[in-house]
Amino acid sequence: MAPRSRKSWLPAPALSAAAAAAVLASAQFALAPAAAAALDEPASSACRAAGEARVATGAVFNDPVAGSPTAVVEHLCSLIKRAPAGSTIEMAQFVISGDAGADFVEVLLDAHRRGVNVRVVMDGYQIDNPASQAMLAALGEDRSARSWVHVCSHMSPEGNTTSCQGTKGQHNKFYLFSETGGRRDVVVQASNNLTDVNSTTYWNNAVVLPGNGRLFDAYRTYFADLVAEVQNPDYYRTVTTGMAGGKVTAHFFPSAVVDPVVERLEGVGCRSGGRTRVDIGMSEWDAERREIAESLAELAADGCRVRVVHGPVAEEISAVLDEAGVERRLLDGSTAAGRVHSKFTVVTGATGGGPGHGFVLTGSHNFNATSLHRNDEALVDVAVPEVVDAYEDNFERLWRVGAVPRV
Repeated sequence: MAPRSRKSWLPAPALSAAAAAAVLASAQFALAPAAAAALDEPASSACRAAGEARVATGAVFNDPVAGSPTAVVEHLCSLIKRAPAGSTIEMAQFVISGDAGADFVEVLLDAHRRGVNVRVVMDGYQIDNPASQAMLAALGEDRSARSWVHVCSHMSPEGNTTSCQGTKGQHNKFYLFSETGGRRDVVVQASNNLTDVNSTTYWNNAVVLPGNGRLFDAYRTYFADLVAEVQNPDYYRTVTTGMAGGKVTAHFFPSAVVDPVVERLEGVGCRSGGRTRVDIGMSEWDAERREIAESLAELAADGCRVRVVHGPVAEEISAVLDEAGVERRLLDGSTAAGRVHSKFTVVTGATGGGPGHGFVLTGSHNFNATSLHRNDEALVDVAVPEVVDAYEDNFERLWRVGAVPRV
């Protein structure tokens, strides 16, 4: 589908950050609520206090129950601190707010002050909060400068979020470092927003993929396309590249037709007796993504062991899973264990299209129609053994702390 002109999609001229803030000041949006109270130490300074993390292929996970609810943001801030003067950080984020957001912004602005080029794309949701306003004030919106913030201008019909390309929101959570910690072309695809709840009770993840120039360039192209603001509800692009130990494919949304999660699952063959495992940690799942649940039901019938840990899920989805005998547990914020905010699928021991050791699908992409068809989102498919093992271990952790649902 050819993109329509920007003018044909806009009911009014593009919003400045200040105008968008005024419109959105009273908006309510359930995906990223602000924390009700200030964070306690050390969470409120986790970013500033972050130590020196190794820059290597791998993954990082929040674990609120084990006392490491800020692991992901600490790793991000370590990478920011290690970015040298003259290098560039490009990031796309949904929400930056609260004490956690202010902590992150302070580290980001320190990088800017020491000569790092810092460029940020944001949704217009909650940009009136102090953390976002501090970043906007310091970096400005002039894209001819070396550092800047771009606030997506396409207001959603619901009036509570803005997109750069889709029709709902800029929901991405990725970070690109031209250089950090002695490594170049570092891509970090995460699931977390930079908010207080994401640093206290939310289970999140981030995959770190350094030294892959083709992947890095693909994300940079997507970043540039977000900034260009050509609204296209069928933007969907993919890039596949080899890397040490396997390969990686990046998927960029919105997509009008293609569901890459369904396509990937259709390529999985099952070894009998549950030797093939399909494990999902999913923040949100609505009825319009029923086809994923049906694919999982077929895999369970073929002999795969299929398990799901989820947050809010449509009754229609839980019914399909339960009827198929798919095991599931809840991490929806209703217990002290918190809420799963990750959005990942990990497959091991597969035959057919499941290559070798297995693969992980992870990113900002929920199993809902909004993430597939309306949001600016990214999903990365990683078939690298150490990454697959890390996500499988994290799923086991989610499984242990999740609650058995009433059926």
